[in-house]
Amino acid sequence: MCPQTPPRLSPGGNSCASGIDKATAEVFAAHGVHMVICDIQDDIGGSVASQISSKNPNTKIQYQHLDVTVRSECNAVVEDAVRFLGGLDSLVHAAGHIHQDAAETIAEGELDHMLDTRGGTILNFGSDLASDPLPLLAHYAASKGAVQSFTRAVAREWGKYGIRVNAVLPAVWTPMIDGYRENLEAESVAGYDVFMNDRVCLGEKFGDVEIDLVPVLAFLVSDASRWITGQLVPVNGGLSLVR
Repeated sequence: MCPQTPPRLSPGGNSCASGIDKATAEVFAAHGVHMVICDIQDDIGGSVASQISSKNPNTKIQYQHLDVTVRSECNAVVEDAVRFLGGLDSLVHAAGHIHQDAAETIAEGELDHMLDTRGGTILNFGSDLASDPLPLLAHYAASKGAVQSFTRAVAREWGKYGIRVNAVLPAVWTPMIDGYRENLEAESVAGYDVFMNDRVCLGEKFGDVEIDLVPVLAFLVSDASRWITGQLVPVNGGLSLVR
């Protein structure tokens, strides 16, 4: 792990209570990354923040309510995070279901604070489904396509300020995958599993969040990736050979 120096992170999302967001917060905190974590489920999100804080007493952790589709809440989270952390180095947009302009809404509010620290990193979450969608997920594919285009555009525009912007395209097992499978008929689930097994080059349906994905996130928000920006980084076992 290569934490940012100084490590001050704001994972902005709607689901820090589970899945990728929770695992990222847990692992980053264990490596000394100070952070504000966000969710719309205050009881669960607050509990997760308390658990992480108790395990990492030397790491600053704060929970903040956030609905990324509400601009005023995004602005409030930015200001509270900067006050709590003393600045802002990295931003992780890890919401599973994201409104099309959510990344832009948060990023606009945090640009000035990243300029104050003479740079920073923004990490968005895209998806292979943006270019190779599955049935019943047209809205999700469209929103991720917007995020990926935005990632590249902002990387070019803000690079002169020392701000790096990248997106990861993960294929890892999360509660969102469980939810998708639950909406399918039994026959469709079997077909889906066969399809995934055939498509993933490394022979597994999905990767593990902590083992396969979080180390890549740590690299992309750290100084070790200082010469990487505007990239879509697949962490998918070869599910889709994205360019």
